[in-house]
Amino acid sequence: MLGSARTLREAVDYRRSAALPGVEVIDARHSAREWRVMCPTFAVVVFHTWRGGVHSRGRMHAGEPGLVFCNTPGEVMVANPYREPGSFNVLEFESSLIEQWLSEQQPSRVRFDWAAVMPPISERLRAQFCEFFATFERATSSMLVQSRMLDLSEVMLSELVKNARAPRPIAGALRAAARMRECLNEEGLHVDLETLAKRAGLSRFQALRAFKHRYGLPPHAYQVCLRVSHARKLLREGAAAADVAARCGFSDQSHFTRHFKRLNGVTPVQYARTQRLKGAGNDSAFLLDGKLSRIVARSER
Repeated sequence: MLGSARTLREAVDYRRSAALPGVEVIDARHSAREWRVMCPTFAVVVFHTWRGGVHSRGRMHAGEPGLVFCNTPGEVMVANPYREPGSFNVLEFESSLIEQWLSEQQPSRVRFDWAAVMPPISERLRAQFCEFFATFERATSSMLVQSRMLDLSEVMLSELVKNARAPRPIAGALRAAARMRECLNEEGLHVDLETLAKRAGLSRFQALRAFKHRYGLPPHAYQVCLRVSHARKLLREGAAAADVAARCGFSDQSHFTRHFKRLNGVTPVQYARTQRLKGAGNDSAFLLDGKLSRIVARSER
């Protein structure tokens, strides 16, 4: 086991997204190095397999899975793994985002301060971090990236920030959600969360909460449903699957196929094939256990 761990090479990636200015993600895998960092922004380090000592603010802290390290701008952090290489993610964000999250989510003015340097996190917060890190990529829609960040910020504030309270209620939430739904139906294939919130007269956080409360799913999920619905229409009309992906706002063919199959149970190519069969007046097509089987439909049977 020790030999196999040592053969793994360290990999470090830095990621940014135009949909979230002021946010950067660092992915560190199989890292055995000493890290000496003076981060100019706020940051949260999420340990996955990394275990070691972290010196910060004049004290040594023990980092391990189940804990996060909360960084304050200008503080120097020195981290060393105990024995074996490990993996972790870092979420860095500008102070302006903290101010925005607090003003949108807190019922009264809260002065930002971490509750602890190395606090434990709940399974809910760990899952939110993992979802965000998996979402934060170039192929993801702006609305989904922005929504994931806001979902994460709500749980992050509630667990990691001193004196944080439950978010304030939203006045006129049902009417605002209805306006957002109208906006999505009219121009929803490419609209982002910021535009949607402006249409409803809400902040992005309020828009996300109001829509989920009214319709049971977030705006980005509704947007995907609209895109897939429009794609089905284009496929029925004979458009090629590769052309449909771009026309419906999907970043590439694999992204389109993944969402289409998740919602419909078949790939776009398989769906188009069933339409051709129906149009020819021959067989009906069904997807059984992931394979397309042709079953003859006899109307008089």
